Amino acid sequence: PISLYINNTVKPFDDKDVRWALSYYMNRQQIVDVGWAGAGTLYPVTMPSYPGLRPYVDSIKDLLDKYPTLEYNVQKGDALLTGKGFKKGSDGIWVDPSGKPMKFEILGSNTFAAVGPVVQELLKRAGIEATYIQPPDSDDRFFKGDYTMKLYGHGGSIKDPYLSLRLYQTATTAVPGAHLANFPKWSNAEYDKIVDQIAVIPPNDSAKTTELYRKAMEIWLPEMPDIILTEFYHRIPMSETYWKGWPTKDNPYVNGAFWHLTHQLVLNNLEPTQ
Repeated sequence: PISLYINNTVKPFDDKDVRWALSYYMNRQQIVDVGWAGAGTLYPVTMPSYPGLRPYVDSIKDLLDKYPTLEYNVQKGDALLTGKGFKKGSDGIWVDPSGKPMKFEILGSNTFAAVGPVVQELLKRAGIEATYIQPPDSDDRFFKGDYTMKLYGHGGSIKDPYLSLRLYQTATTAVPGAHLANFPKWSNAEYDKIVDQIAVIPPNDSAKTTELYRKAMEIWLPEMPDIILTEFYHRIPMSETYWKGWPTKDNPYVNGAFWHLTHQLVLNNLEPTQ
């Protein structure tokens, strides 16, 4: 899963209504169709749609109906900004209550080279002048929190929601290259306590985990710390000349990305062809 991350400590994005307005401006199906050339899917949370995680997401369907994280609705976004005192200038760009125009940079990297311009255009059409750029220090700035907007993924859960929830705890700091951190710099003390409780639940107690997952998402969803966009698929060629056992469409036992922390699971499954 990837998001349009926004720095929750930078005005006006310290306001959840502004964050939700950005979400309503995102036509996610267009991001899949144009940006990913169809190679993507929509999923309403920042966890991947792995089989082991789906029951947790299914359990909060009513919350997702109340907080539609995938909804594209420019009118709703406009209403949220207007209600907060934003106005559109003569150039069509939103201006915040202090008179500052909504002009921002979206940091990206080669992974998102095809998606960034689509996100930029969607925001522009909604009245936000966002410019997509790929500076060489993009990730470094992101890890340090020196950014306003950034396209990036989530390195979290596989079988239960704990690691994905942990990404948004106040104390979770950046681990370079691991995609594991509270990059939005969002903070909620009650949420922190709930995730700490999940950390000590036995792995086989899915009922208790489901109960606490719901409580955590009751806080997370109305806050929208980052803007959920799409799932995208790693298209990584793997040679079976010397080794077999790679994850494939027919045997998708784990993400095949060799730069992810889970790559050890791939190595454990490889066998020589001869």
